[in-house]
Amino acid sequence: MPPAAALLVVLAGLELTGPPVLHDGLSVRPPRAFRLARMDLFHGTRVTGEAAAEGVSRYLSAALMDGDGEDAASMLVSVVEAPLEPGPNARDEAATNVTRHLRDELGLDFVLERADVVTGGAARVEVRGQVREGAQLRKLLVARFFGAPRHAVVVFSVPSGRWDALGPALLGSLDSLRMDQPSGTPRLFAWALAVLVGAALLISMGLWRLRQGRRNAR
Repeated sequence: MPPAAALLVVLAGLELTGPPVLHDGLSVRPPRAFRLARMDLFHGTRVTGEAAAEGVSRYLSAALMDGDGEDAASMLVSVVEAPLEPGPNARDEAATNVTRHLRDELGLDFVLERADVVTGGAARVEVRGQVREGAQLRKLLVARFFGAPRHAVVVFSVPSGRWDALGPALLGSLDSLRMDQPSGTPRLFAWALAVLVGAALLISMGLWRLRQGRRNAR
C-alpha cells in the first residue's frame, strides 16, 4: 500500500474511534460511541473470548457498550496469562479454540463463518461468526492478539442489522490495540548472574582473609 493511502487508512480509523482506554497495560481506542460499562455487571463472567488451558489465568479487563437497549453493541477486552505465538496453524487453532469456548463453556449456538490472520502493528487472528439470542441474531468478532508472555483478546458482539455500519470502526479499534509486556530479567539469566555474583563475593572474601593473614604474620 502506498504511504499516502496508508495514511488515509490510519486517519479514517482515528476518526471512527474515540480516546484510548488504558487498562492492565493495554491501550485501545474503542469505536467512538462506545463507553465503559460498570465492571460489577460483569464480575464472574466467563466471556473471555477463548478457552484456556488448565491453570492459565484469564480475566476481563474492560467492558464497553454503545447503548443500554437490546440493540446495543458490546466490546469486551480480556487478558490471558499465556503466550500466543504466530504460526502456520494459528488460524485453525484460533477457530477451534473460540468455538470450543463459546459452545462448550458458554453454551452458545455459535456458527463459525471465517478466521483470518491479520499482520501489522496489532498482529492477530480474527474469528467471525454469529449466535442467536432469542429472536435476535448477533454477529461476533473475536480477535486474539499475538503476544508473550501474555496476550489480549477482544470480543465484539453486534446485532446483525448494525454490522455493516459498525464494521470499519471495529477494525479501526482492533488496529489501535497495544499491550505492554512485563519486563524483567529472564529467570535463567538471573540465576546465572546470581551464581557469578556469589562466586565473586566468595573469591573477594578469600582474598581479603589471605591479605589479613599475611599482614598478621609480619
